[in-house]
Amino acid sequence: MNQKSILIQLRSSIFFLLVIFALAPKTASSEEKQGEQIYQQCITCHGKQGQGNTDLKSPQLAGQHDWYLTRQLHNFKTGIRGNHQKDFFGQQMIPLAQVLSEHDTKLIARYLSSLESETNKPSQVDQKNGYRYYQAKCGACHGGRAEGNAAFNAPKIASQNIDYLMRQMTNFKNGVRGNHPSDKLGKQMAMMSKIVSDKELEDILNYVTQL
Repeated sequence: MNQKSILIQLRSSIFFLLVIFALAPKTASSEEKQGEQIYQQCITCHGKQGQGNTDLKSPQLAGQHDWYLTRQLHNFKTGIRGNHQKDFFGQQMIPLAQVLSEHDTKLIARYLSSLESETNKPSQVDQKNGYRYYQAKCGACHGGRAEGNAAFNAPKIASQNIDYLMRQMTNFKNGVRGNHPSDKLGKQMAMMSKIVSDKELEDILNYVTQL
C-alpha cells in the first residue's frame, strides 16, 4: 500500500474518531466497552483484535501494558514521538492521538491490554544465539521472557511484529526516535541500540518475536 492510500485512510480515521467522541454517551456502561468503541476507528491499521498489520507497518497492540500505550499516545500527541521528518509512520499517529482526550487514551490502553496477543508463525531460525544476546543486553529491563517491566518503564516486546521492532531499533540508532529533549526513556534506548550489532539484533528479534 502506497503512502497516498495510507494518508487517505488516516484522514478517514480522524473523521470517524471525531464523530464517535461527539455522539458517545457521557455515561457508558463500562470502561472496557468505551475503550472498545473508541478503538473501532483504529482497526483499519491495527486490526480488529489489536494484532497489527505488517502491510501497513502497524505494530501489535493487544496484550501490551496499558501504562506503555498511554505514554506512547501522550508522546505522539505532544510531538515527543513522530517529530522527525524521516519518521513517516510516526507522523501519521500524531493527528490521531491529538483528537483523544486523556481519559479516552486511558480507556483505549486498558482495552488493548486486556486482549490476548497473537503469536507469530513458528520460525526455523535457531534461537540459541538470540536467547543469549537478549538475556545479556535486553532482559534486565524487558524481562526474562520479554514480557515488559513497569519498574523500568520497559514495554512487552514478546510476539511483536519483527519488522516493526527492526524499524524502531533502526530509528533509535539513527536518531529518528528518542531525539526529543523530553524523551528520556527514548534516549536510553537510543544509547542501547548503538551497542547491539546488526547480527545480534537480528538474532534477538528472531528470538523475542517467537515468545
